Amino acid sequence: MRTLLIDVWKRLTPWSKSADVYANDTDNGYPERMDRLINNSVTAKSAAAIMVQYLIGKGYGEENNNLIINKNKNLKLIDFADDVADDLVKQRGVFIHINWNALYQIADFSVIPYEWCRIGKTDSNDYAGKVAVSKEWLRPKKVDIQLIDTFNPRKKVIDAQVEKAGGWEHYKGQVLYVNMDTKLIYPLSRIDSVADDCDSESQAAIYKNRLLRKGFFGNTLVVTRPLVGEGLEPGSHALLDAESEREKFQEAIKDSLGAQNTGGVLCLEMDFAGEKLEDAILIKQIESKIDDKLFDYTETSVRENILVAFNNLPAGLIKTNEASLFGNSGEAIREMKRTYWENTTKERNLLTSVINQLLQQSQDYASLTVEPLKLIDDDAALNNTE
Repeated sequence: MRTLLIDVWKRLTPWSKSADVYANDTDNGYPERMDRLINNSVTAKSAAAIMVQYLIGKGYGEENNNLIINKNKNLKLIDFADDVADDLVKQRGVFIHINWNALYQIADFSVIPYEWCRIGKTDSNDYAGKVAVSKEWLRPKKVDIQLIDTFNPRKKVIDAQVEKAGGWEHYKGQVLYVNMDTKLIYPLSRIDSVADDCDSESQAAIYKNRLLRKGFFGNTLVVTRPLVGEGLEPGSHALLDAESEREKFQEAIKDSLGAQNTGGVLCLEMDFAGEKLEDAILIKQIESKIDDKLFDYTETSVRENILVAFNNLPAGLIKTNEASLFGNSGEAIREMKRTYWENTTKERNLLTSVINQLLQQSQDYASLTVEPLKLIDDDAALNNTE
């Protein structure tokens, strides 16, 4: 028996000599590709937005939400939390830039777009001392790559980095890298296993759109006997008159079918046998080529797969038009919310831990510890949750 081995696509992280970083896939474009697939899939984009909300909950209280944690960017704590949650949900990793002051306190922090960051050289202990930051990684130029030290709060380490940089005024700070796939250099995106499903949903929409815009759907086919006889001399008055009559006839056909069909009429001339009127002209409506049942099955299938990738997000939290979901005072919806709150516990705890770690080492909020307000806590709150 012969065994057929099927190559399964795998994300690789080869060393890029030209950029001195570990590439995120062979073309170094994995994060951008995953982000694009999410944005092109209505289900994935909606699921990501809902999951982010479940990581943040109802926020950290109005006062804490509005705390400014980066004065240069006028960045509020709740906005920072949203940025971290967004990358944890989509990429399952996040890069956070941290600036220290001379008292070894965190002066400010903010998220660097995940797509901009790559890991530099590692030592014998697989520790990478630098994070490379660039807005372009497909064809990067070394002059455009900024190297920033990885996060290490030890005073001796910070002192050494400041000295090497030429003083505090030249110090670029550090980057805290949170990786949810600790065995990998870069985490796999949440949609890695359903990337084809995200693309299928997007391509199905594109296909239907093209059929509607450029296909024959809804057009009317008019078949007649030849309107211009054979044997007429090119350029002759007889030929010109015949062609003029043809144009008038075709315009009359379009007008008779209604303004909504203008531009959607195909006129075809061919020989017919017989002398009856129905043998001289044929009008036929071209039917749609869109198989609604096939598309419905395909779209339902890929939607379910995508929702599973987002920690088994209940479909009812995205699509809630079924009357049955609102029975028993909305108990079905409440149960979905309870379930999904539990499903997102790991990511929510990670987000909260990262925020508190930074706050406790900050110059302004060292005594502050935050906890997200639950989306679901009691029946009164559930009745007010949208």
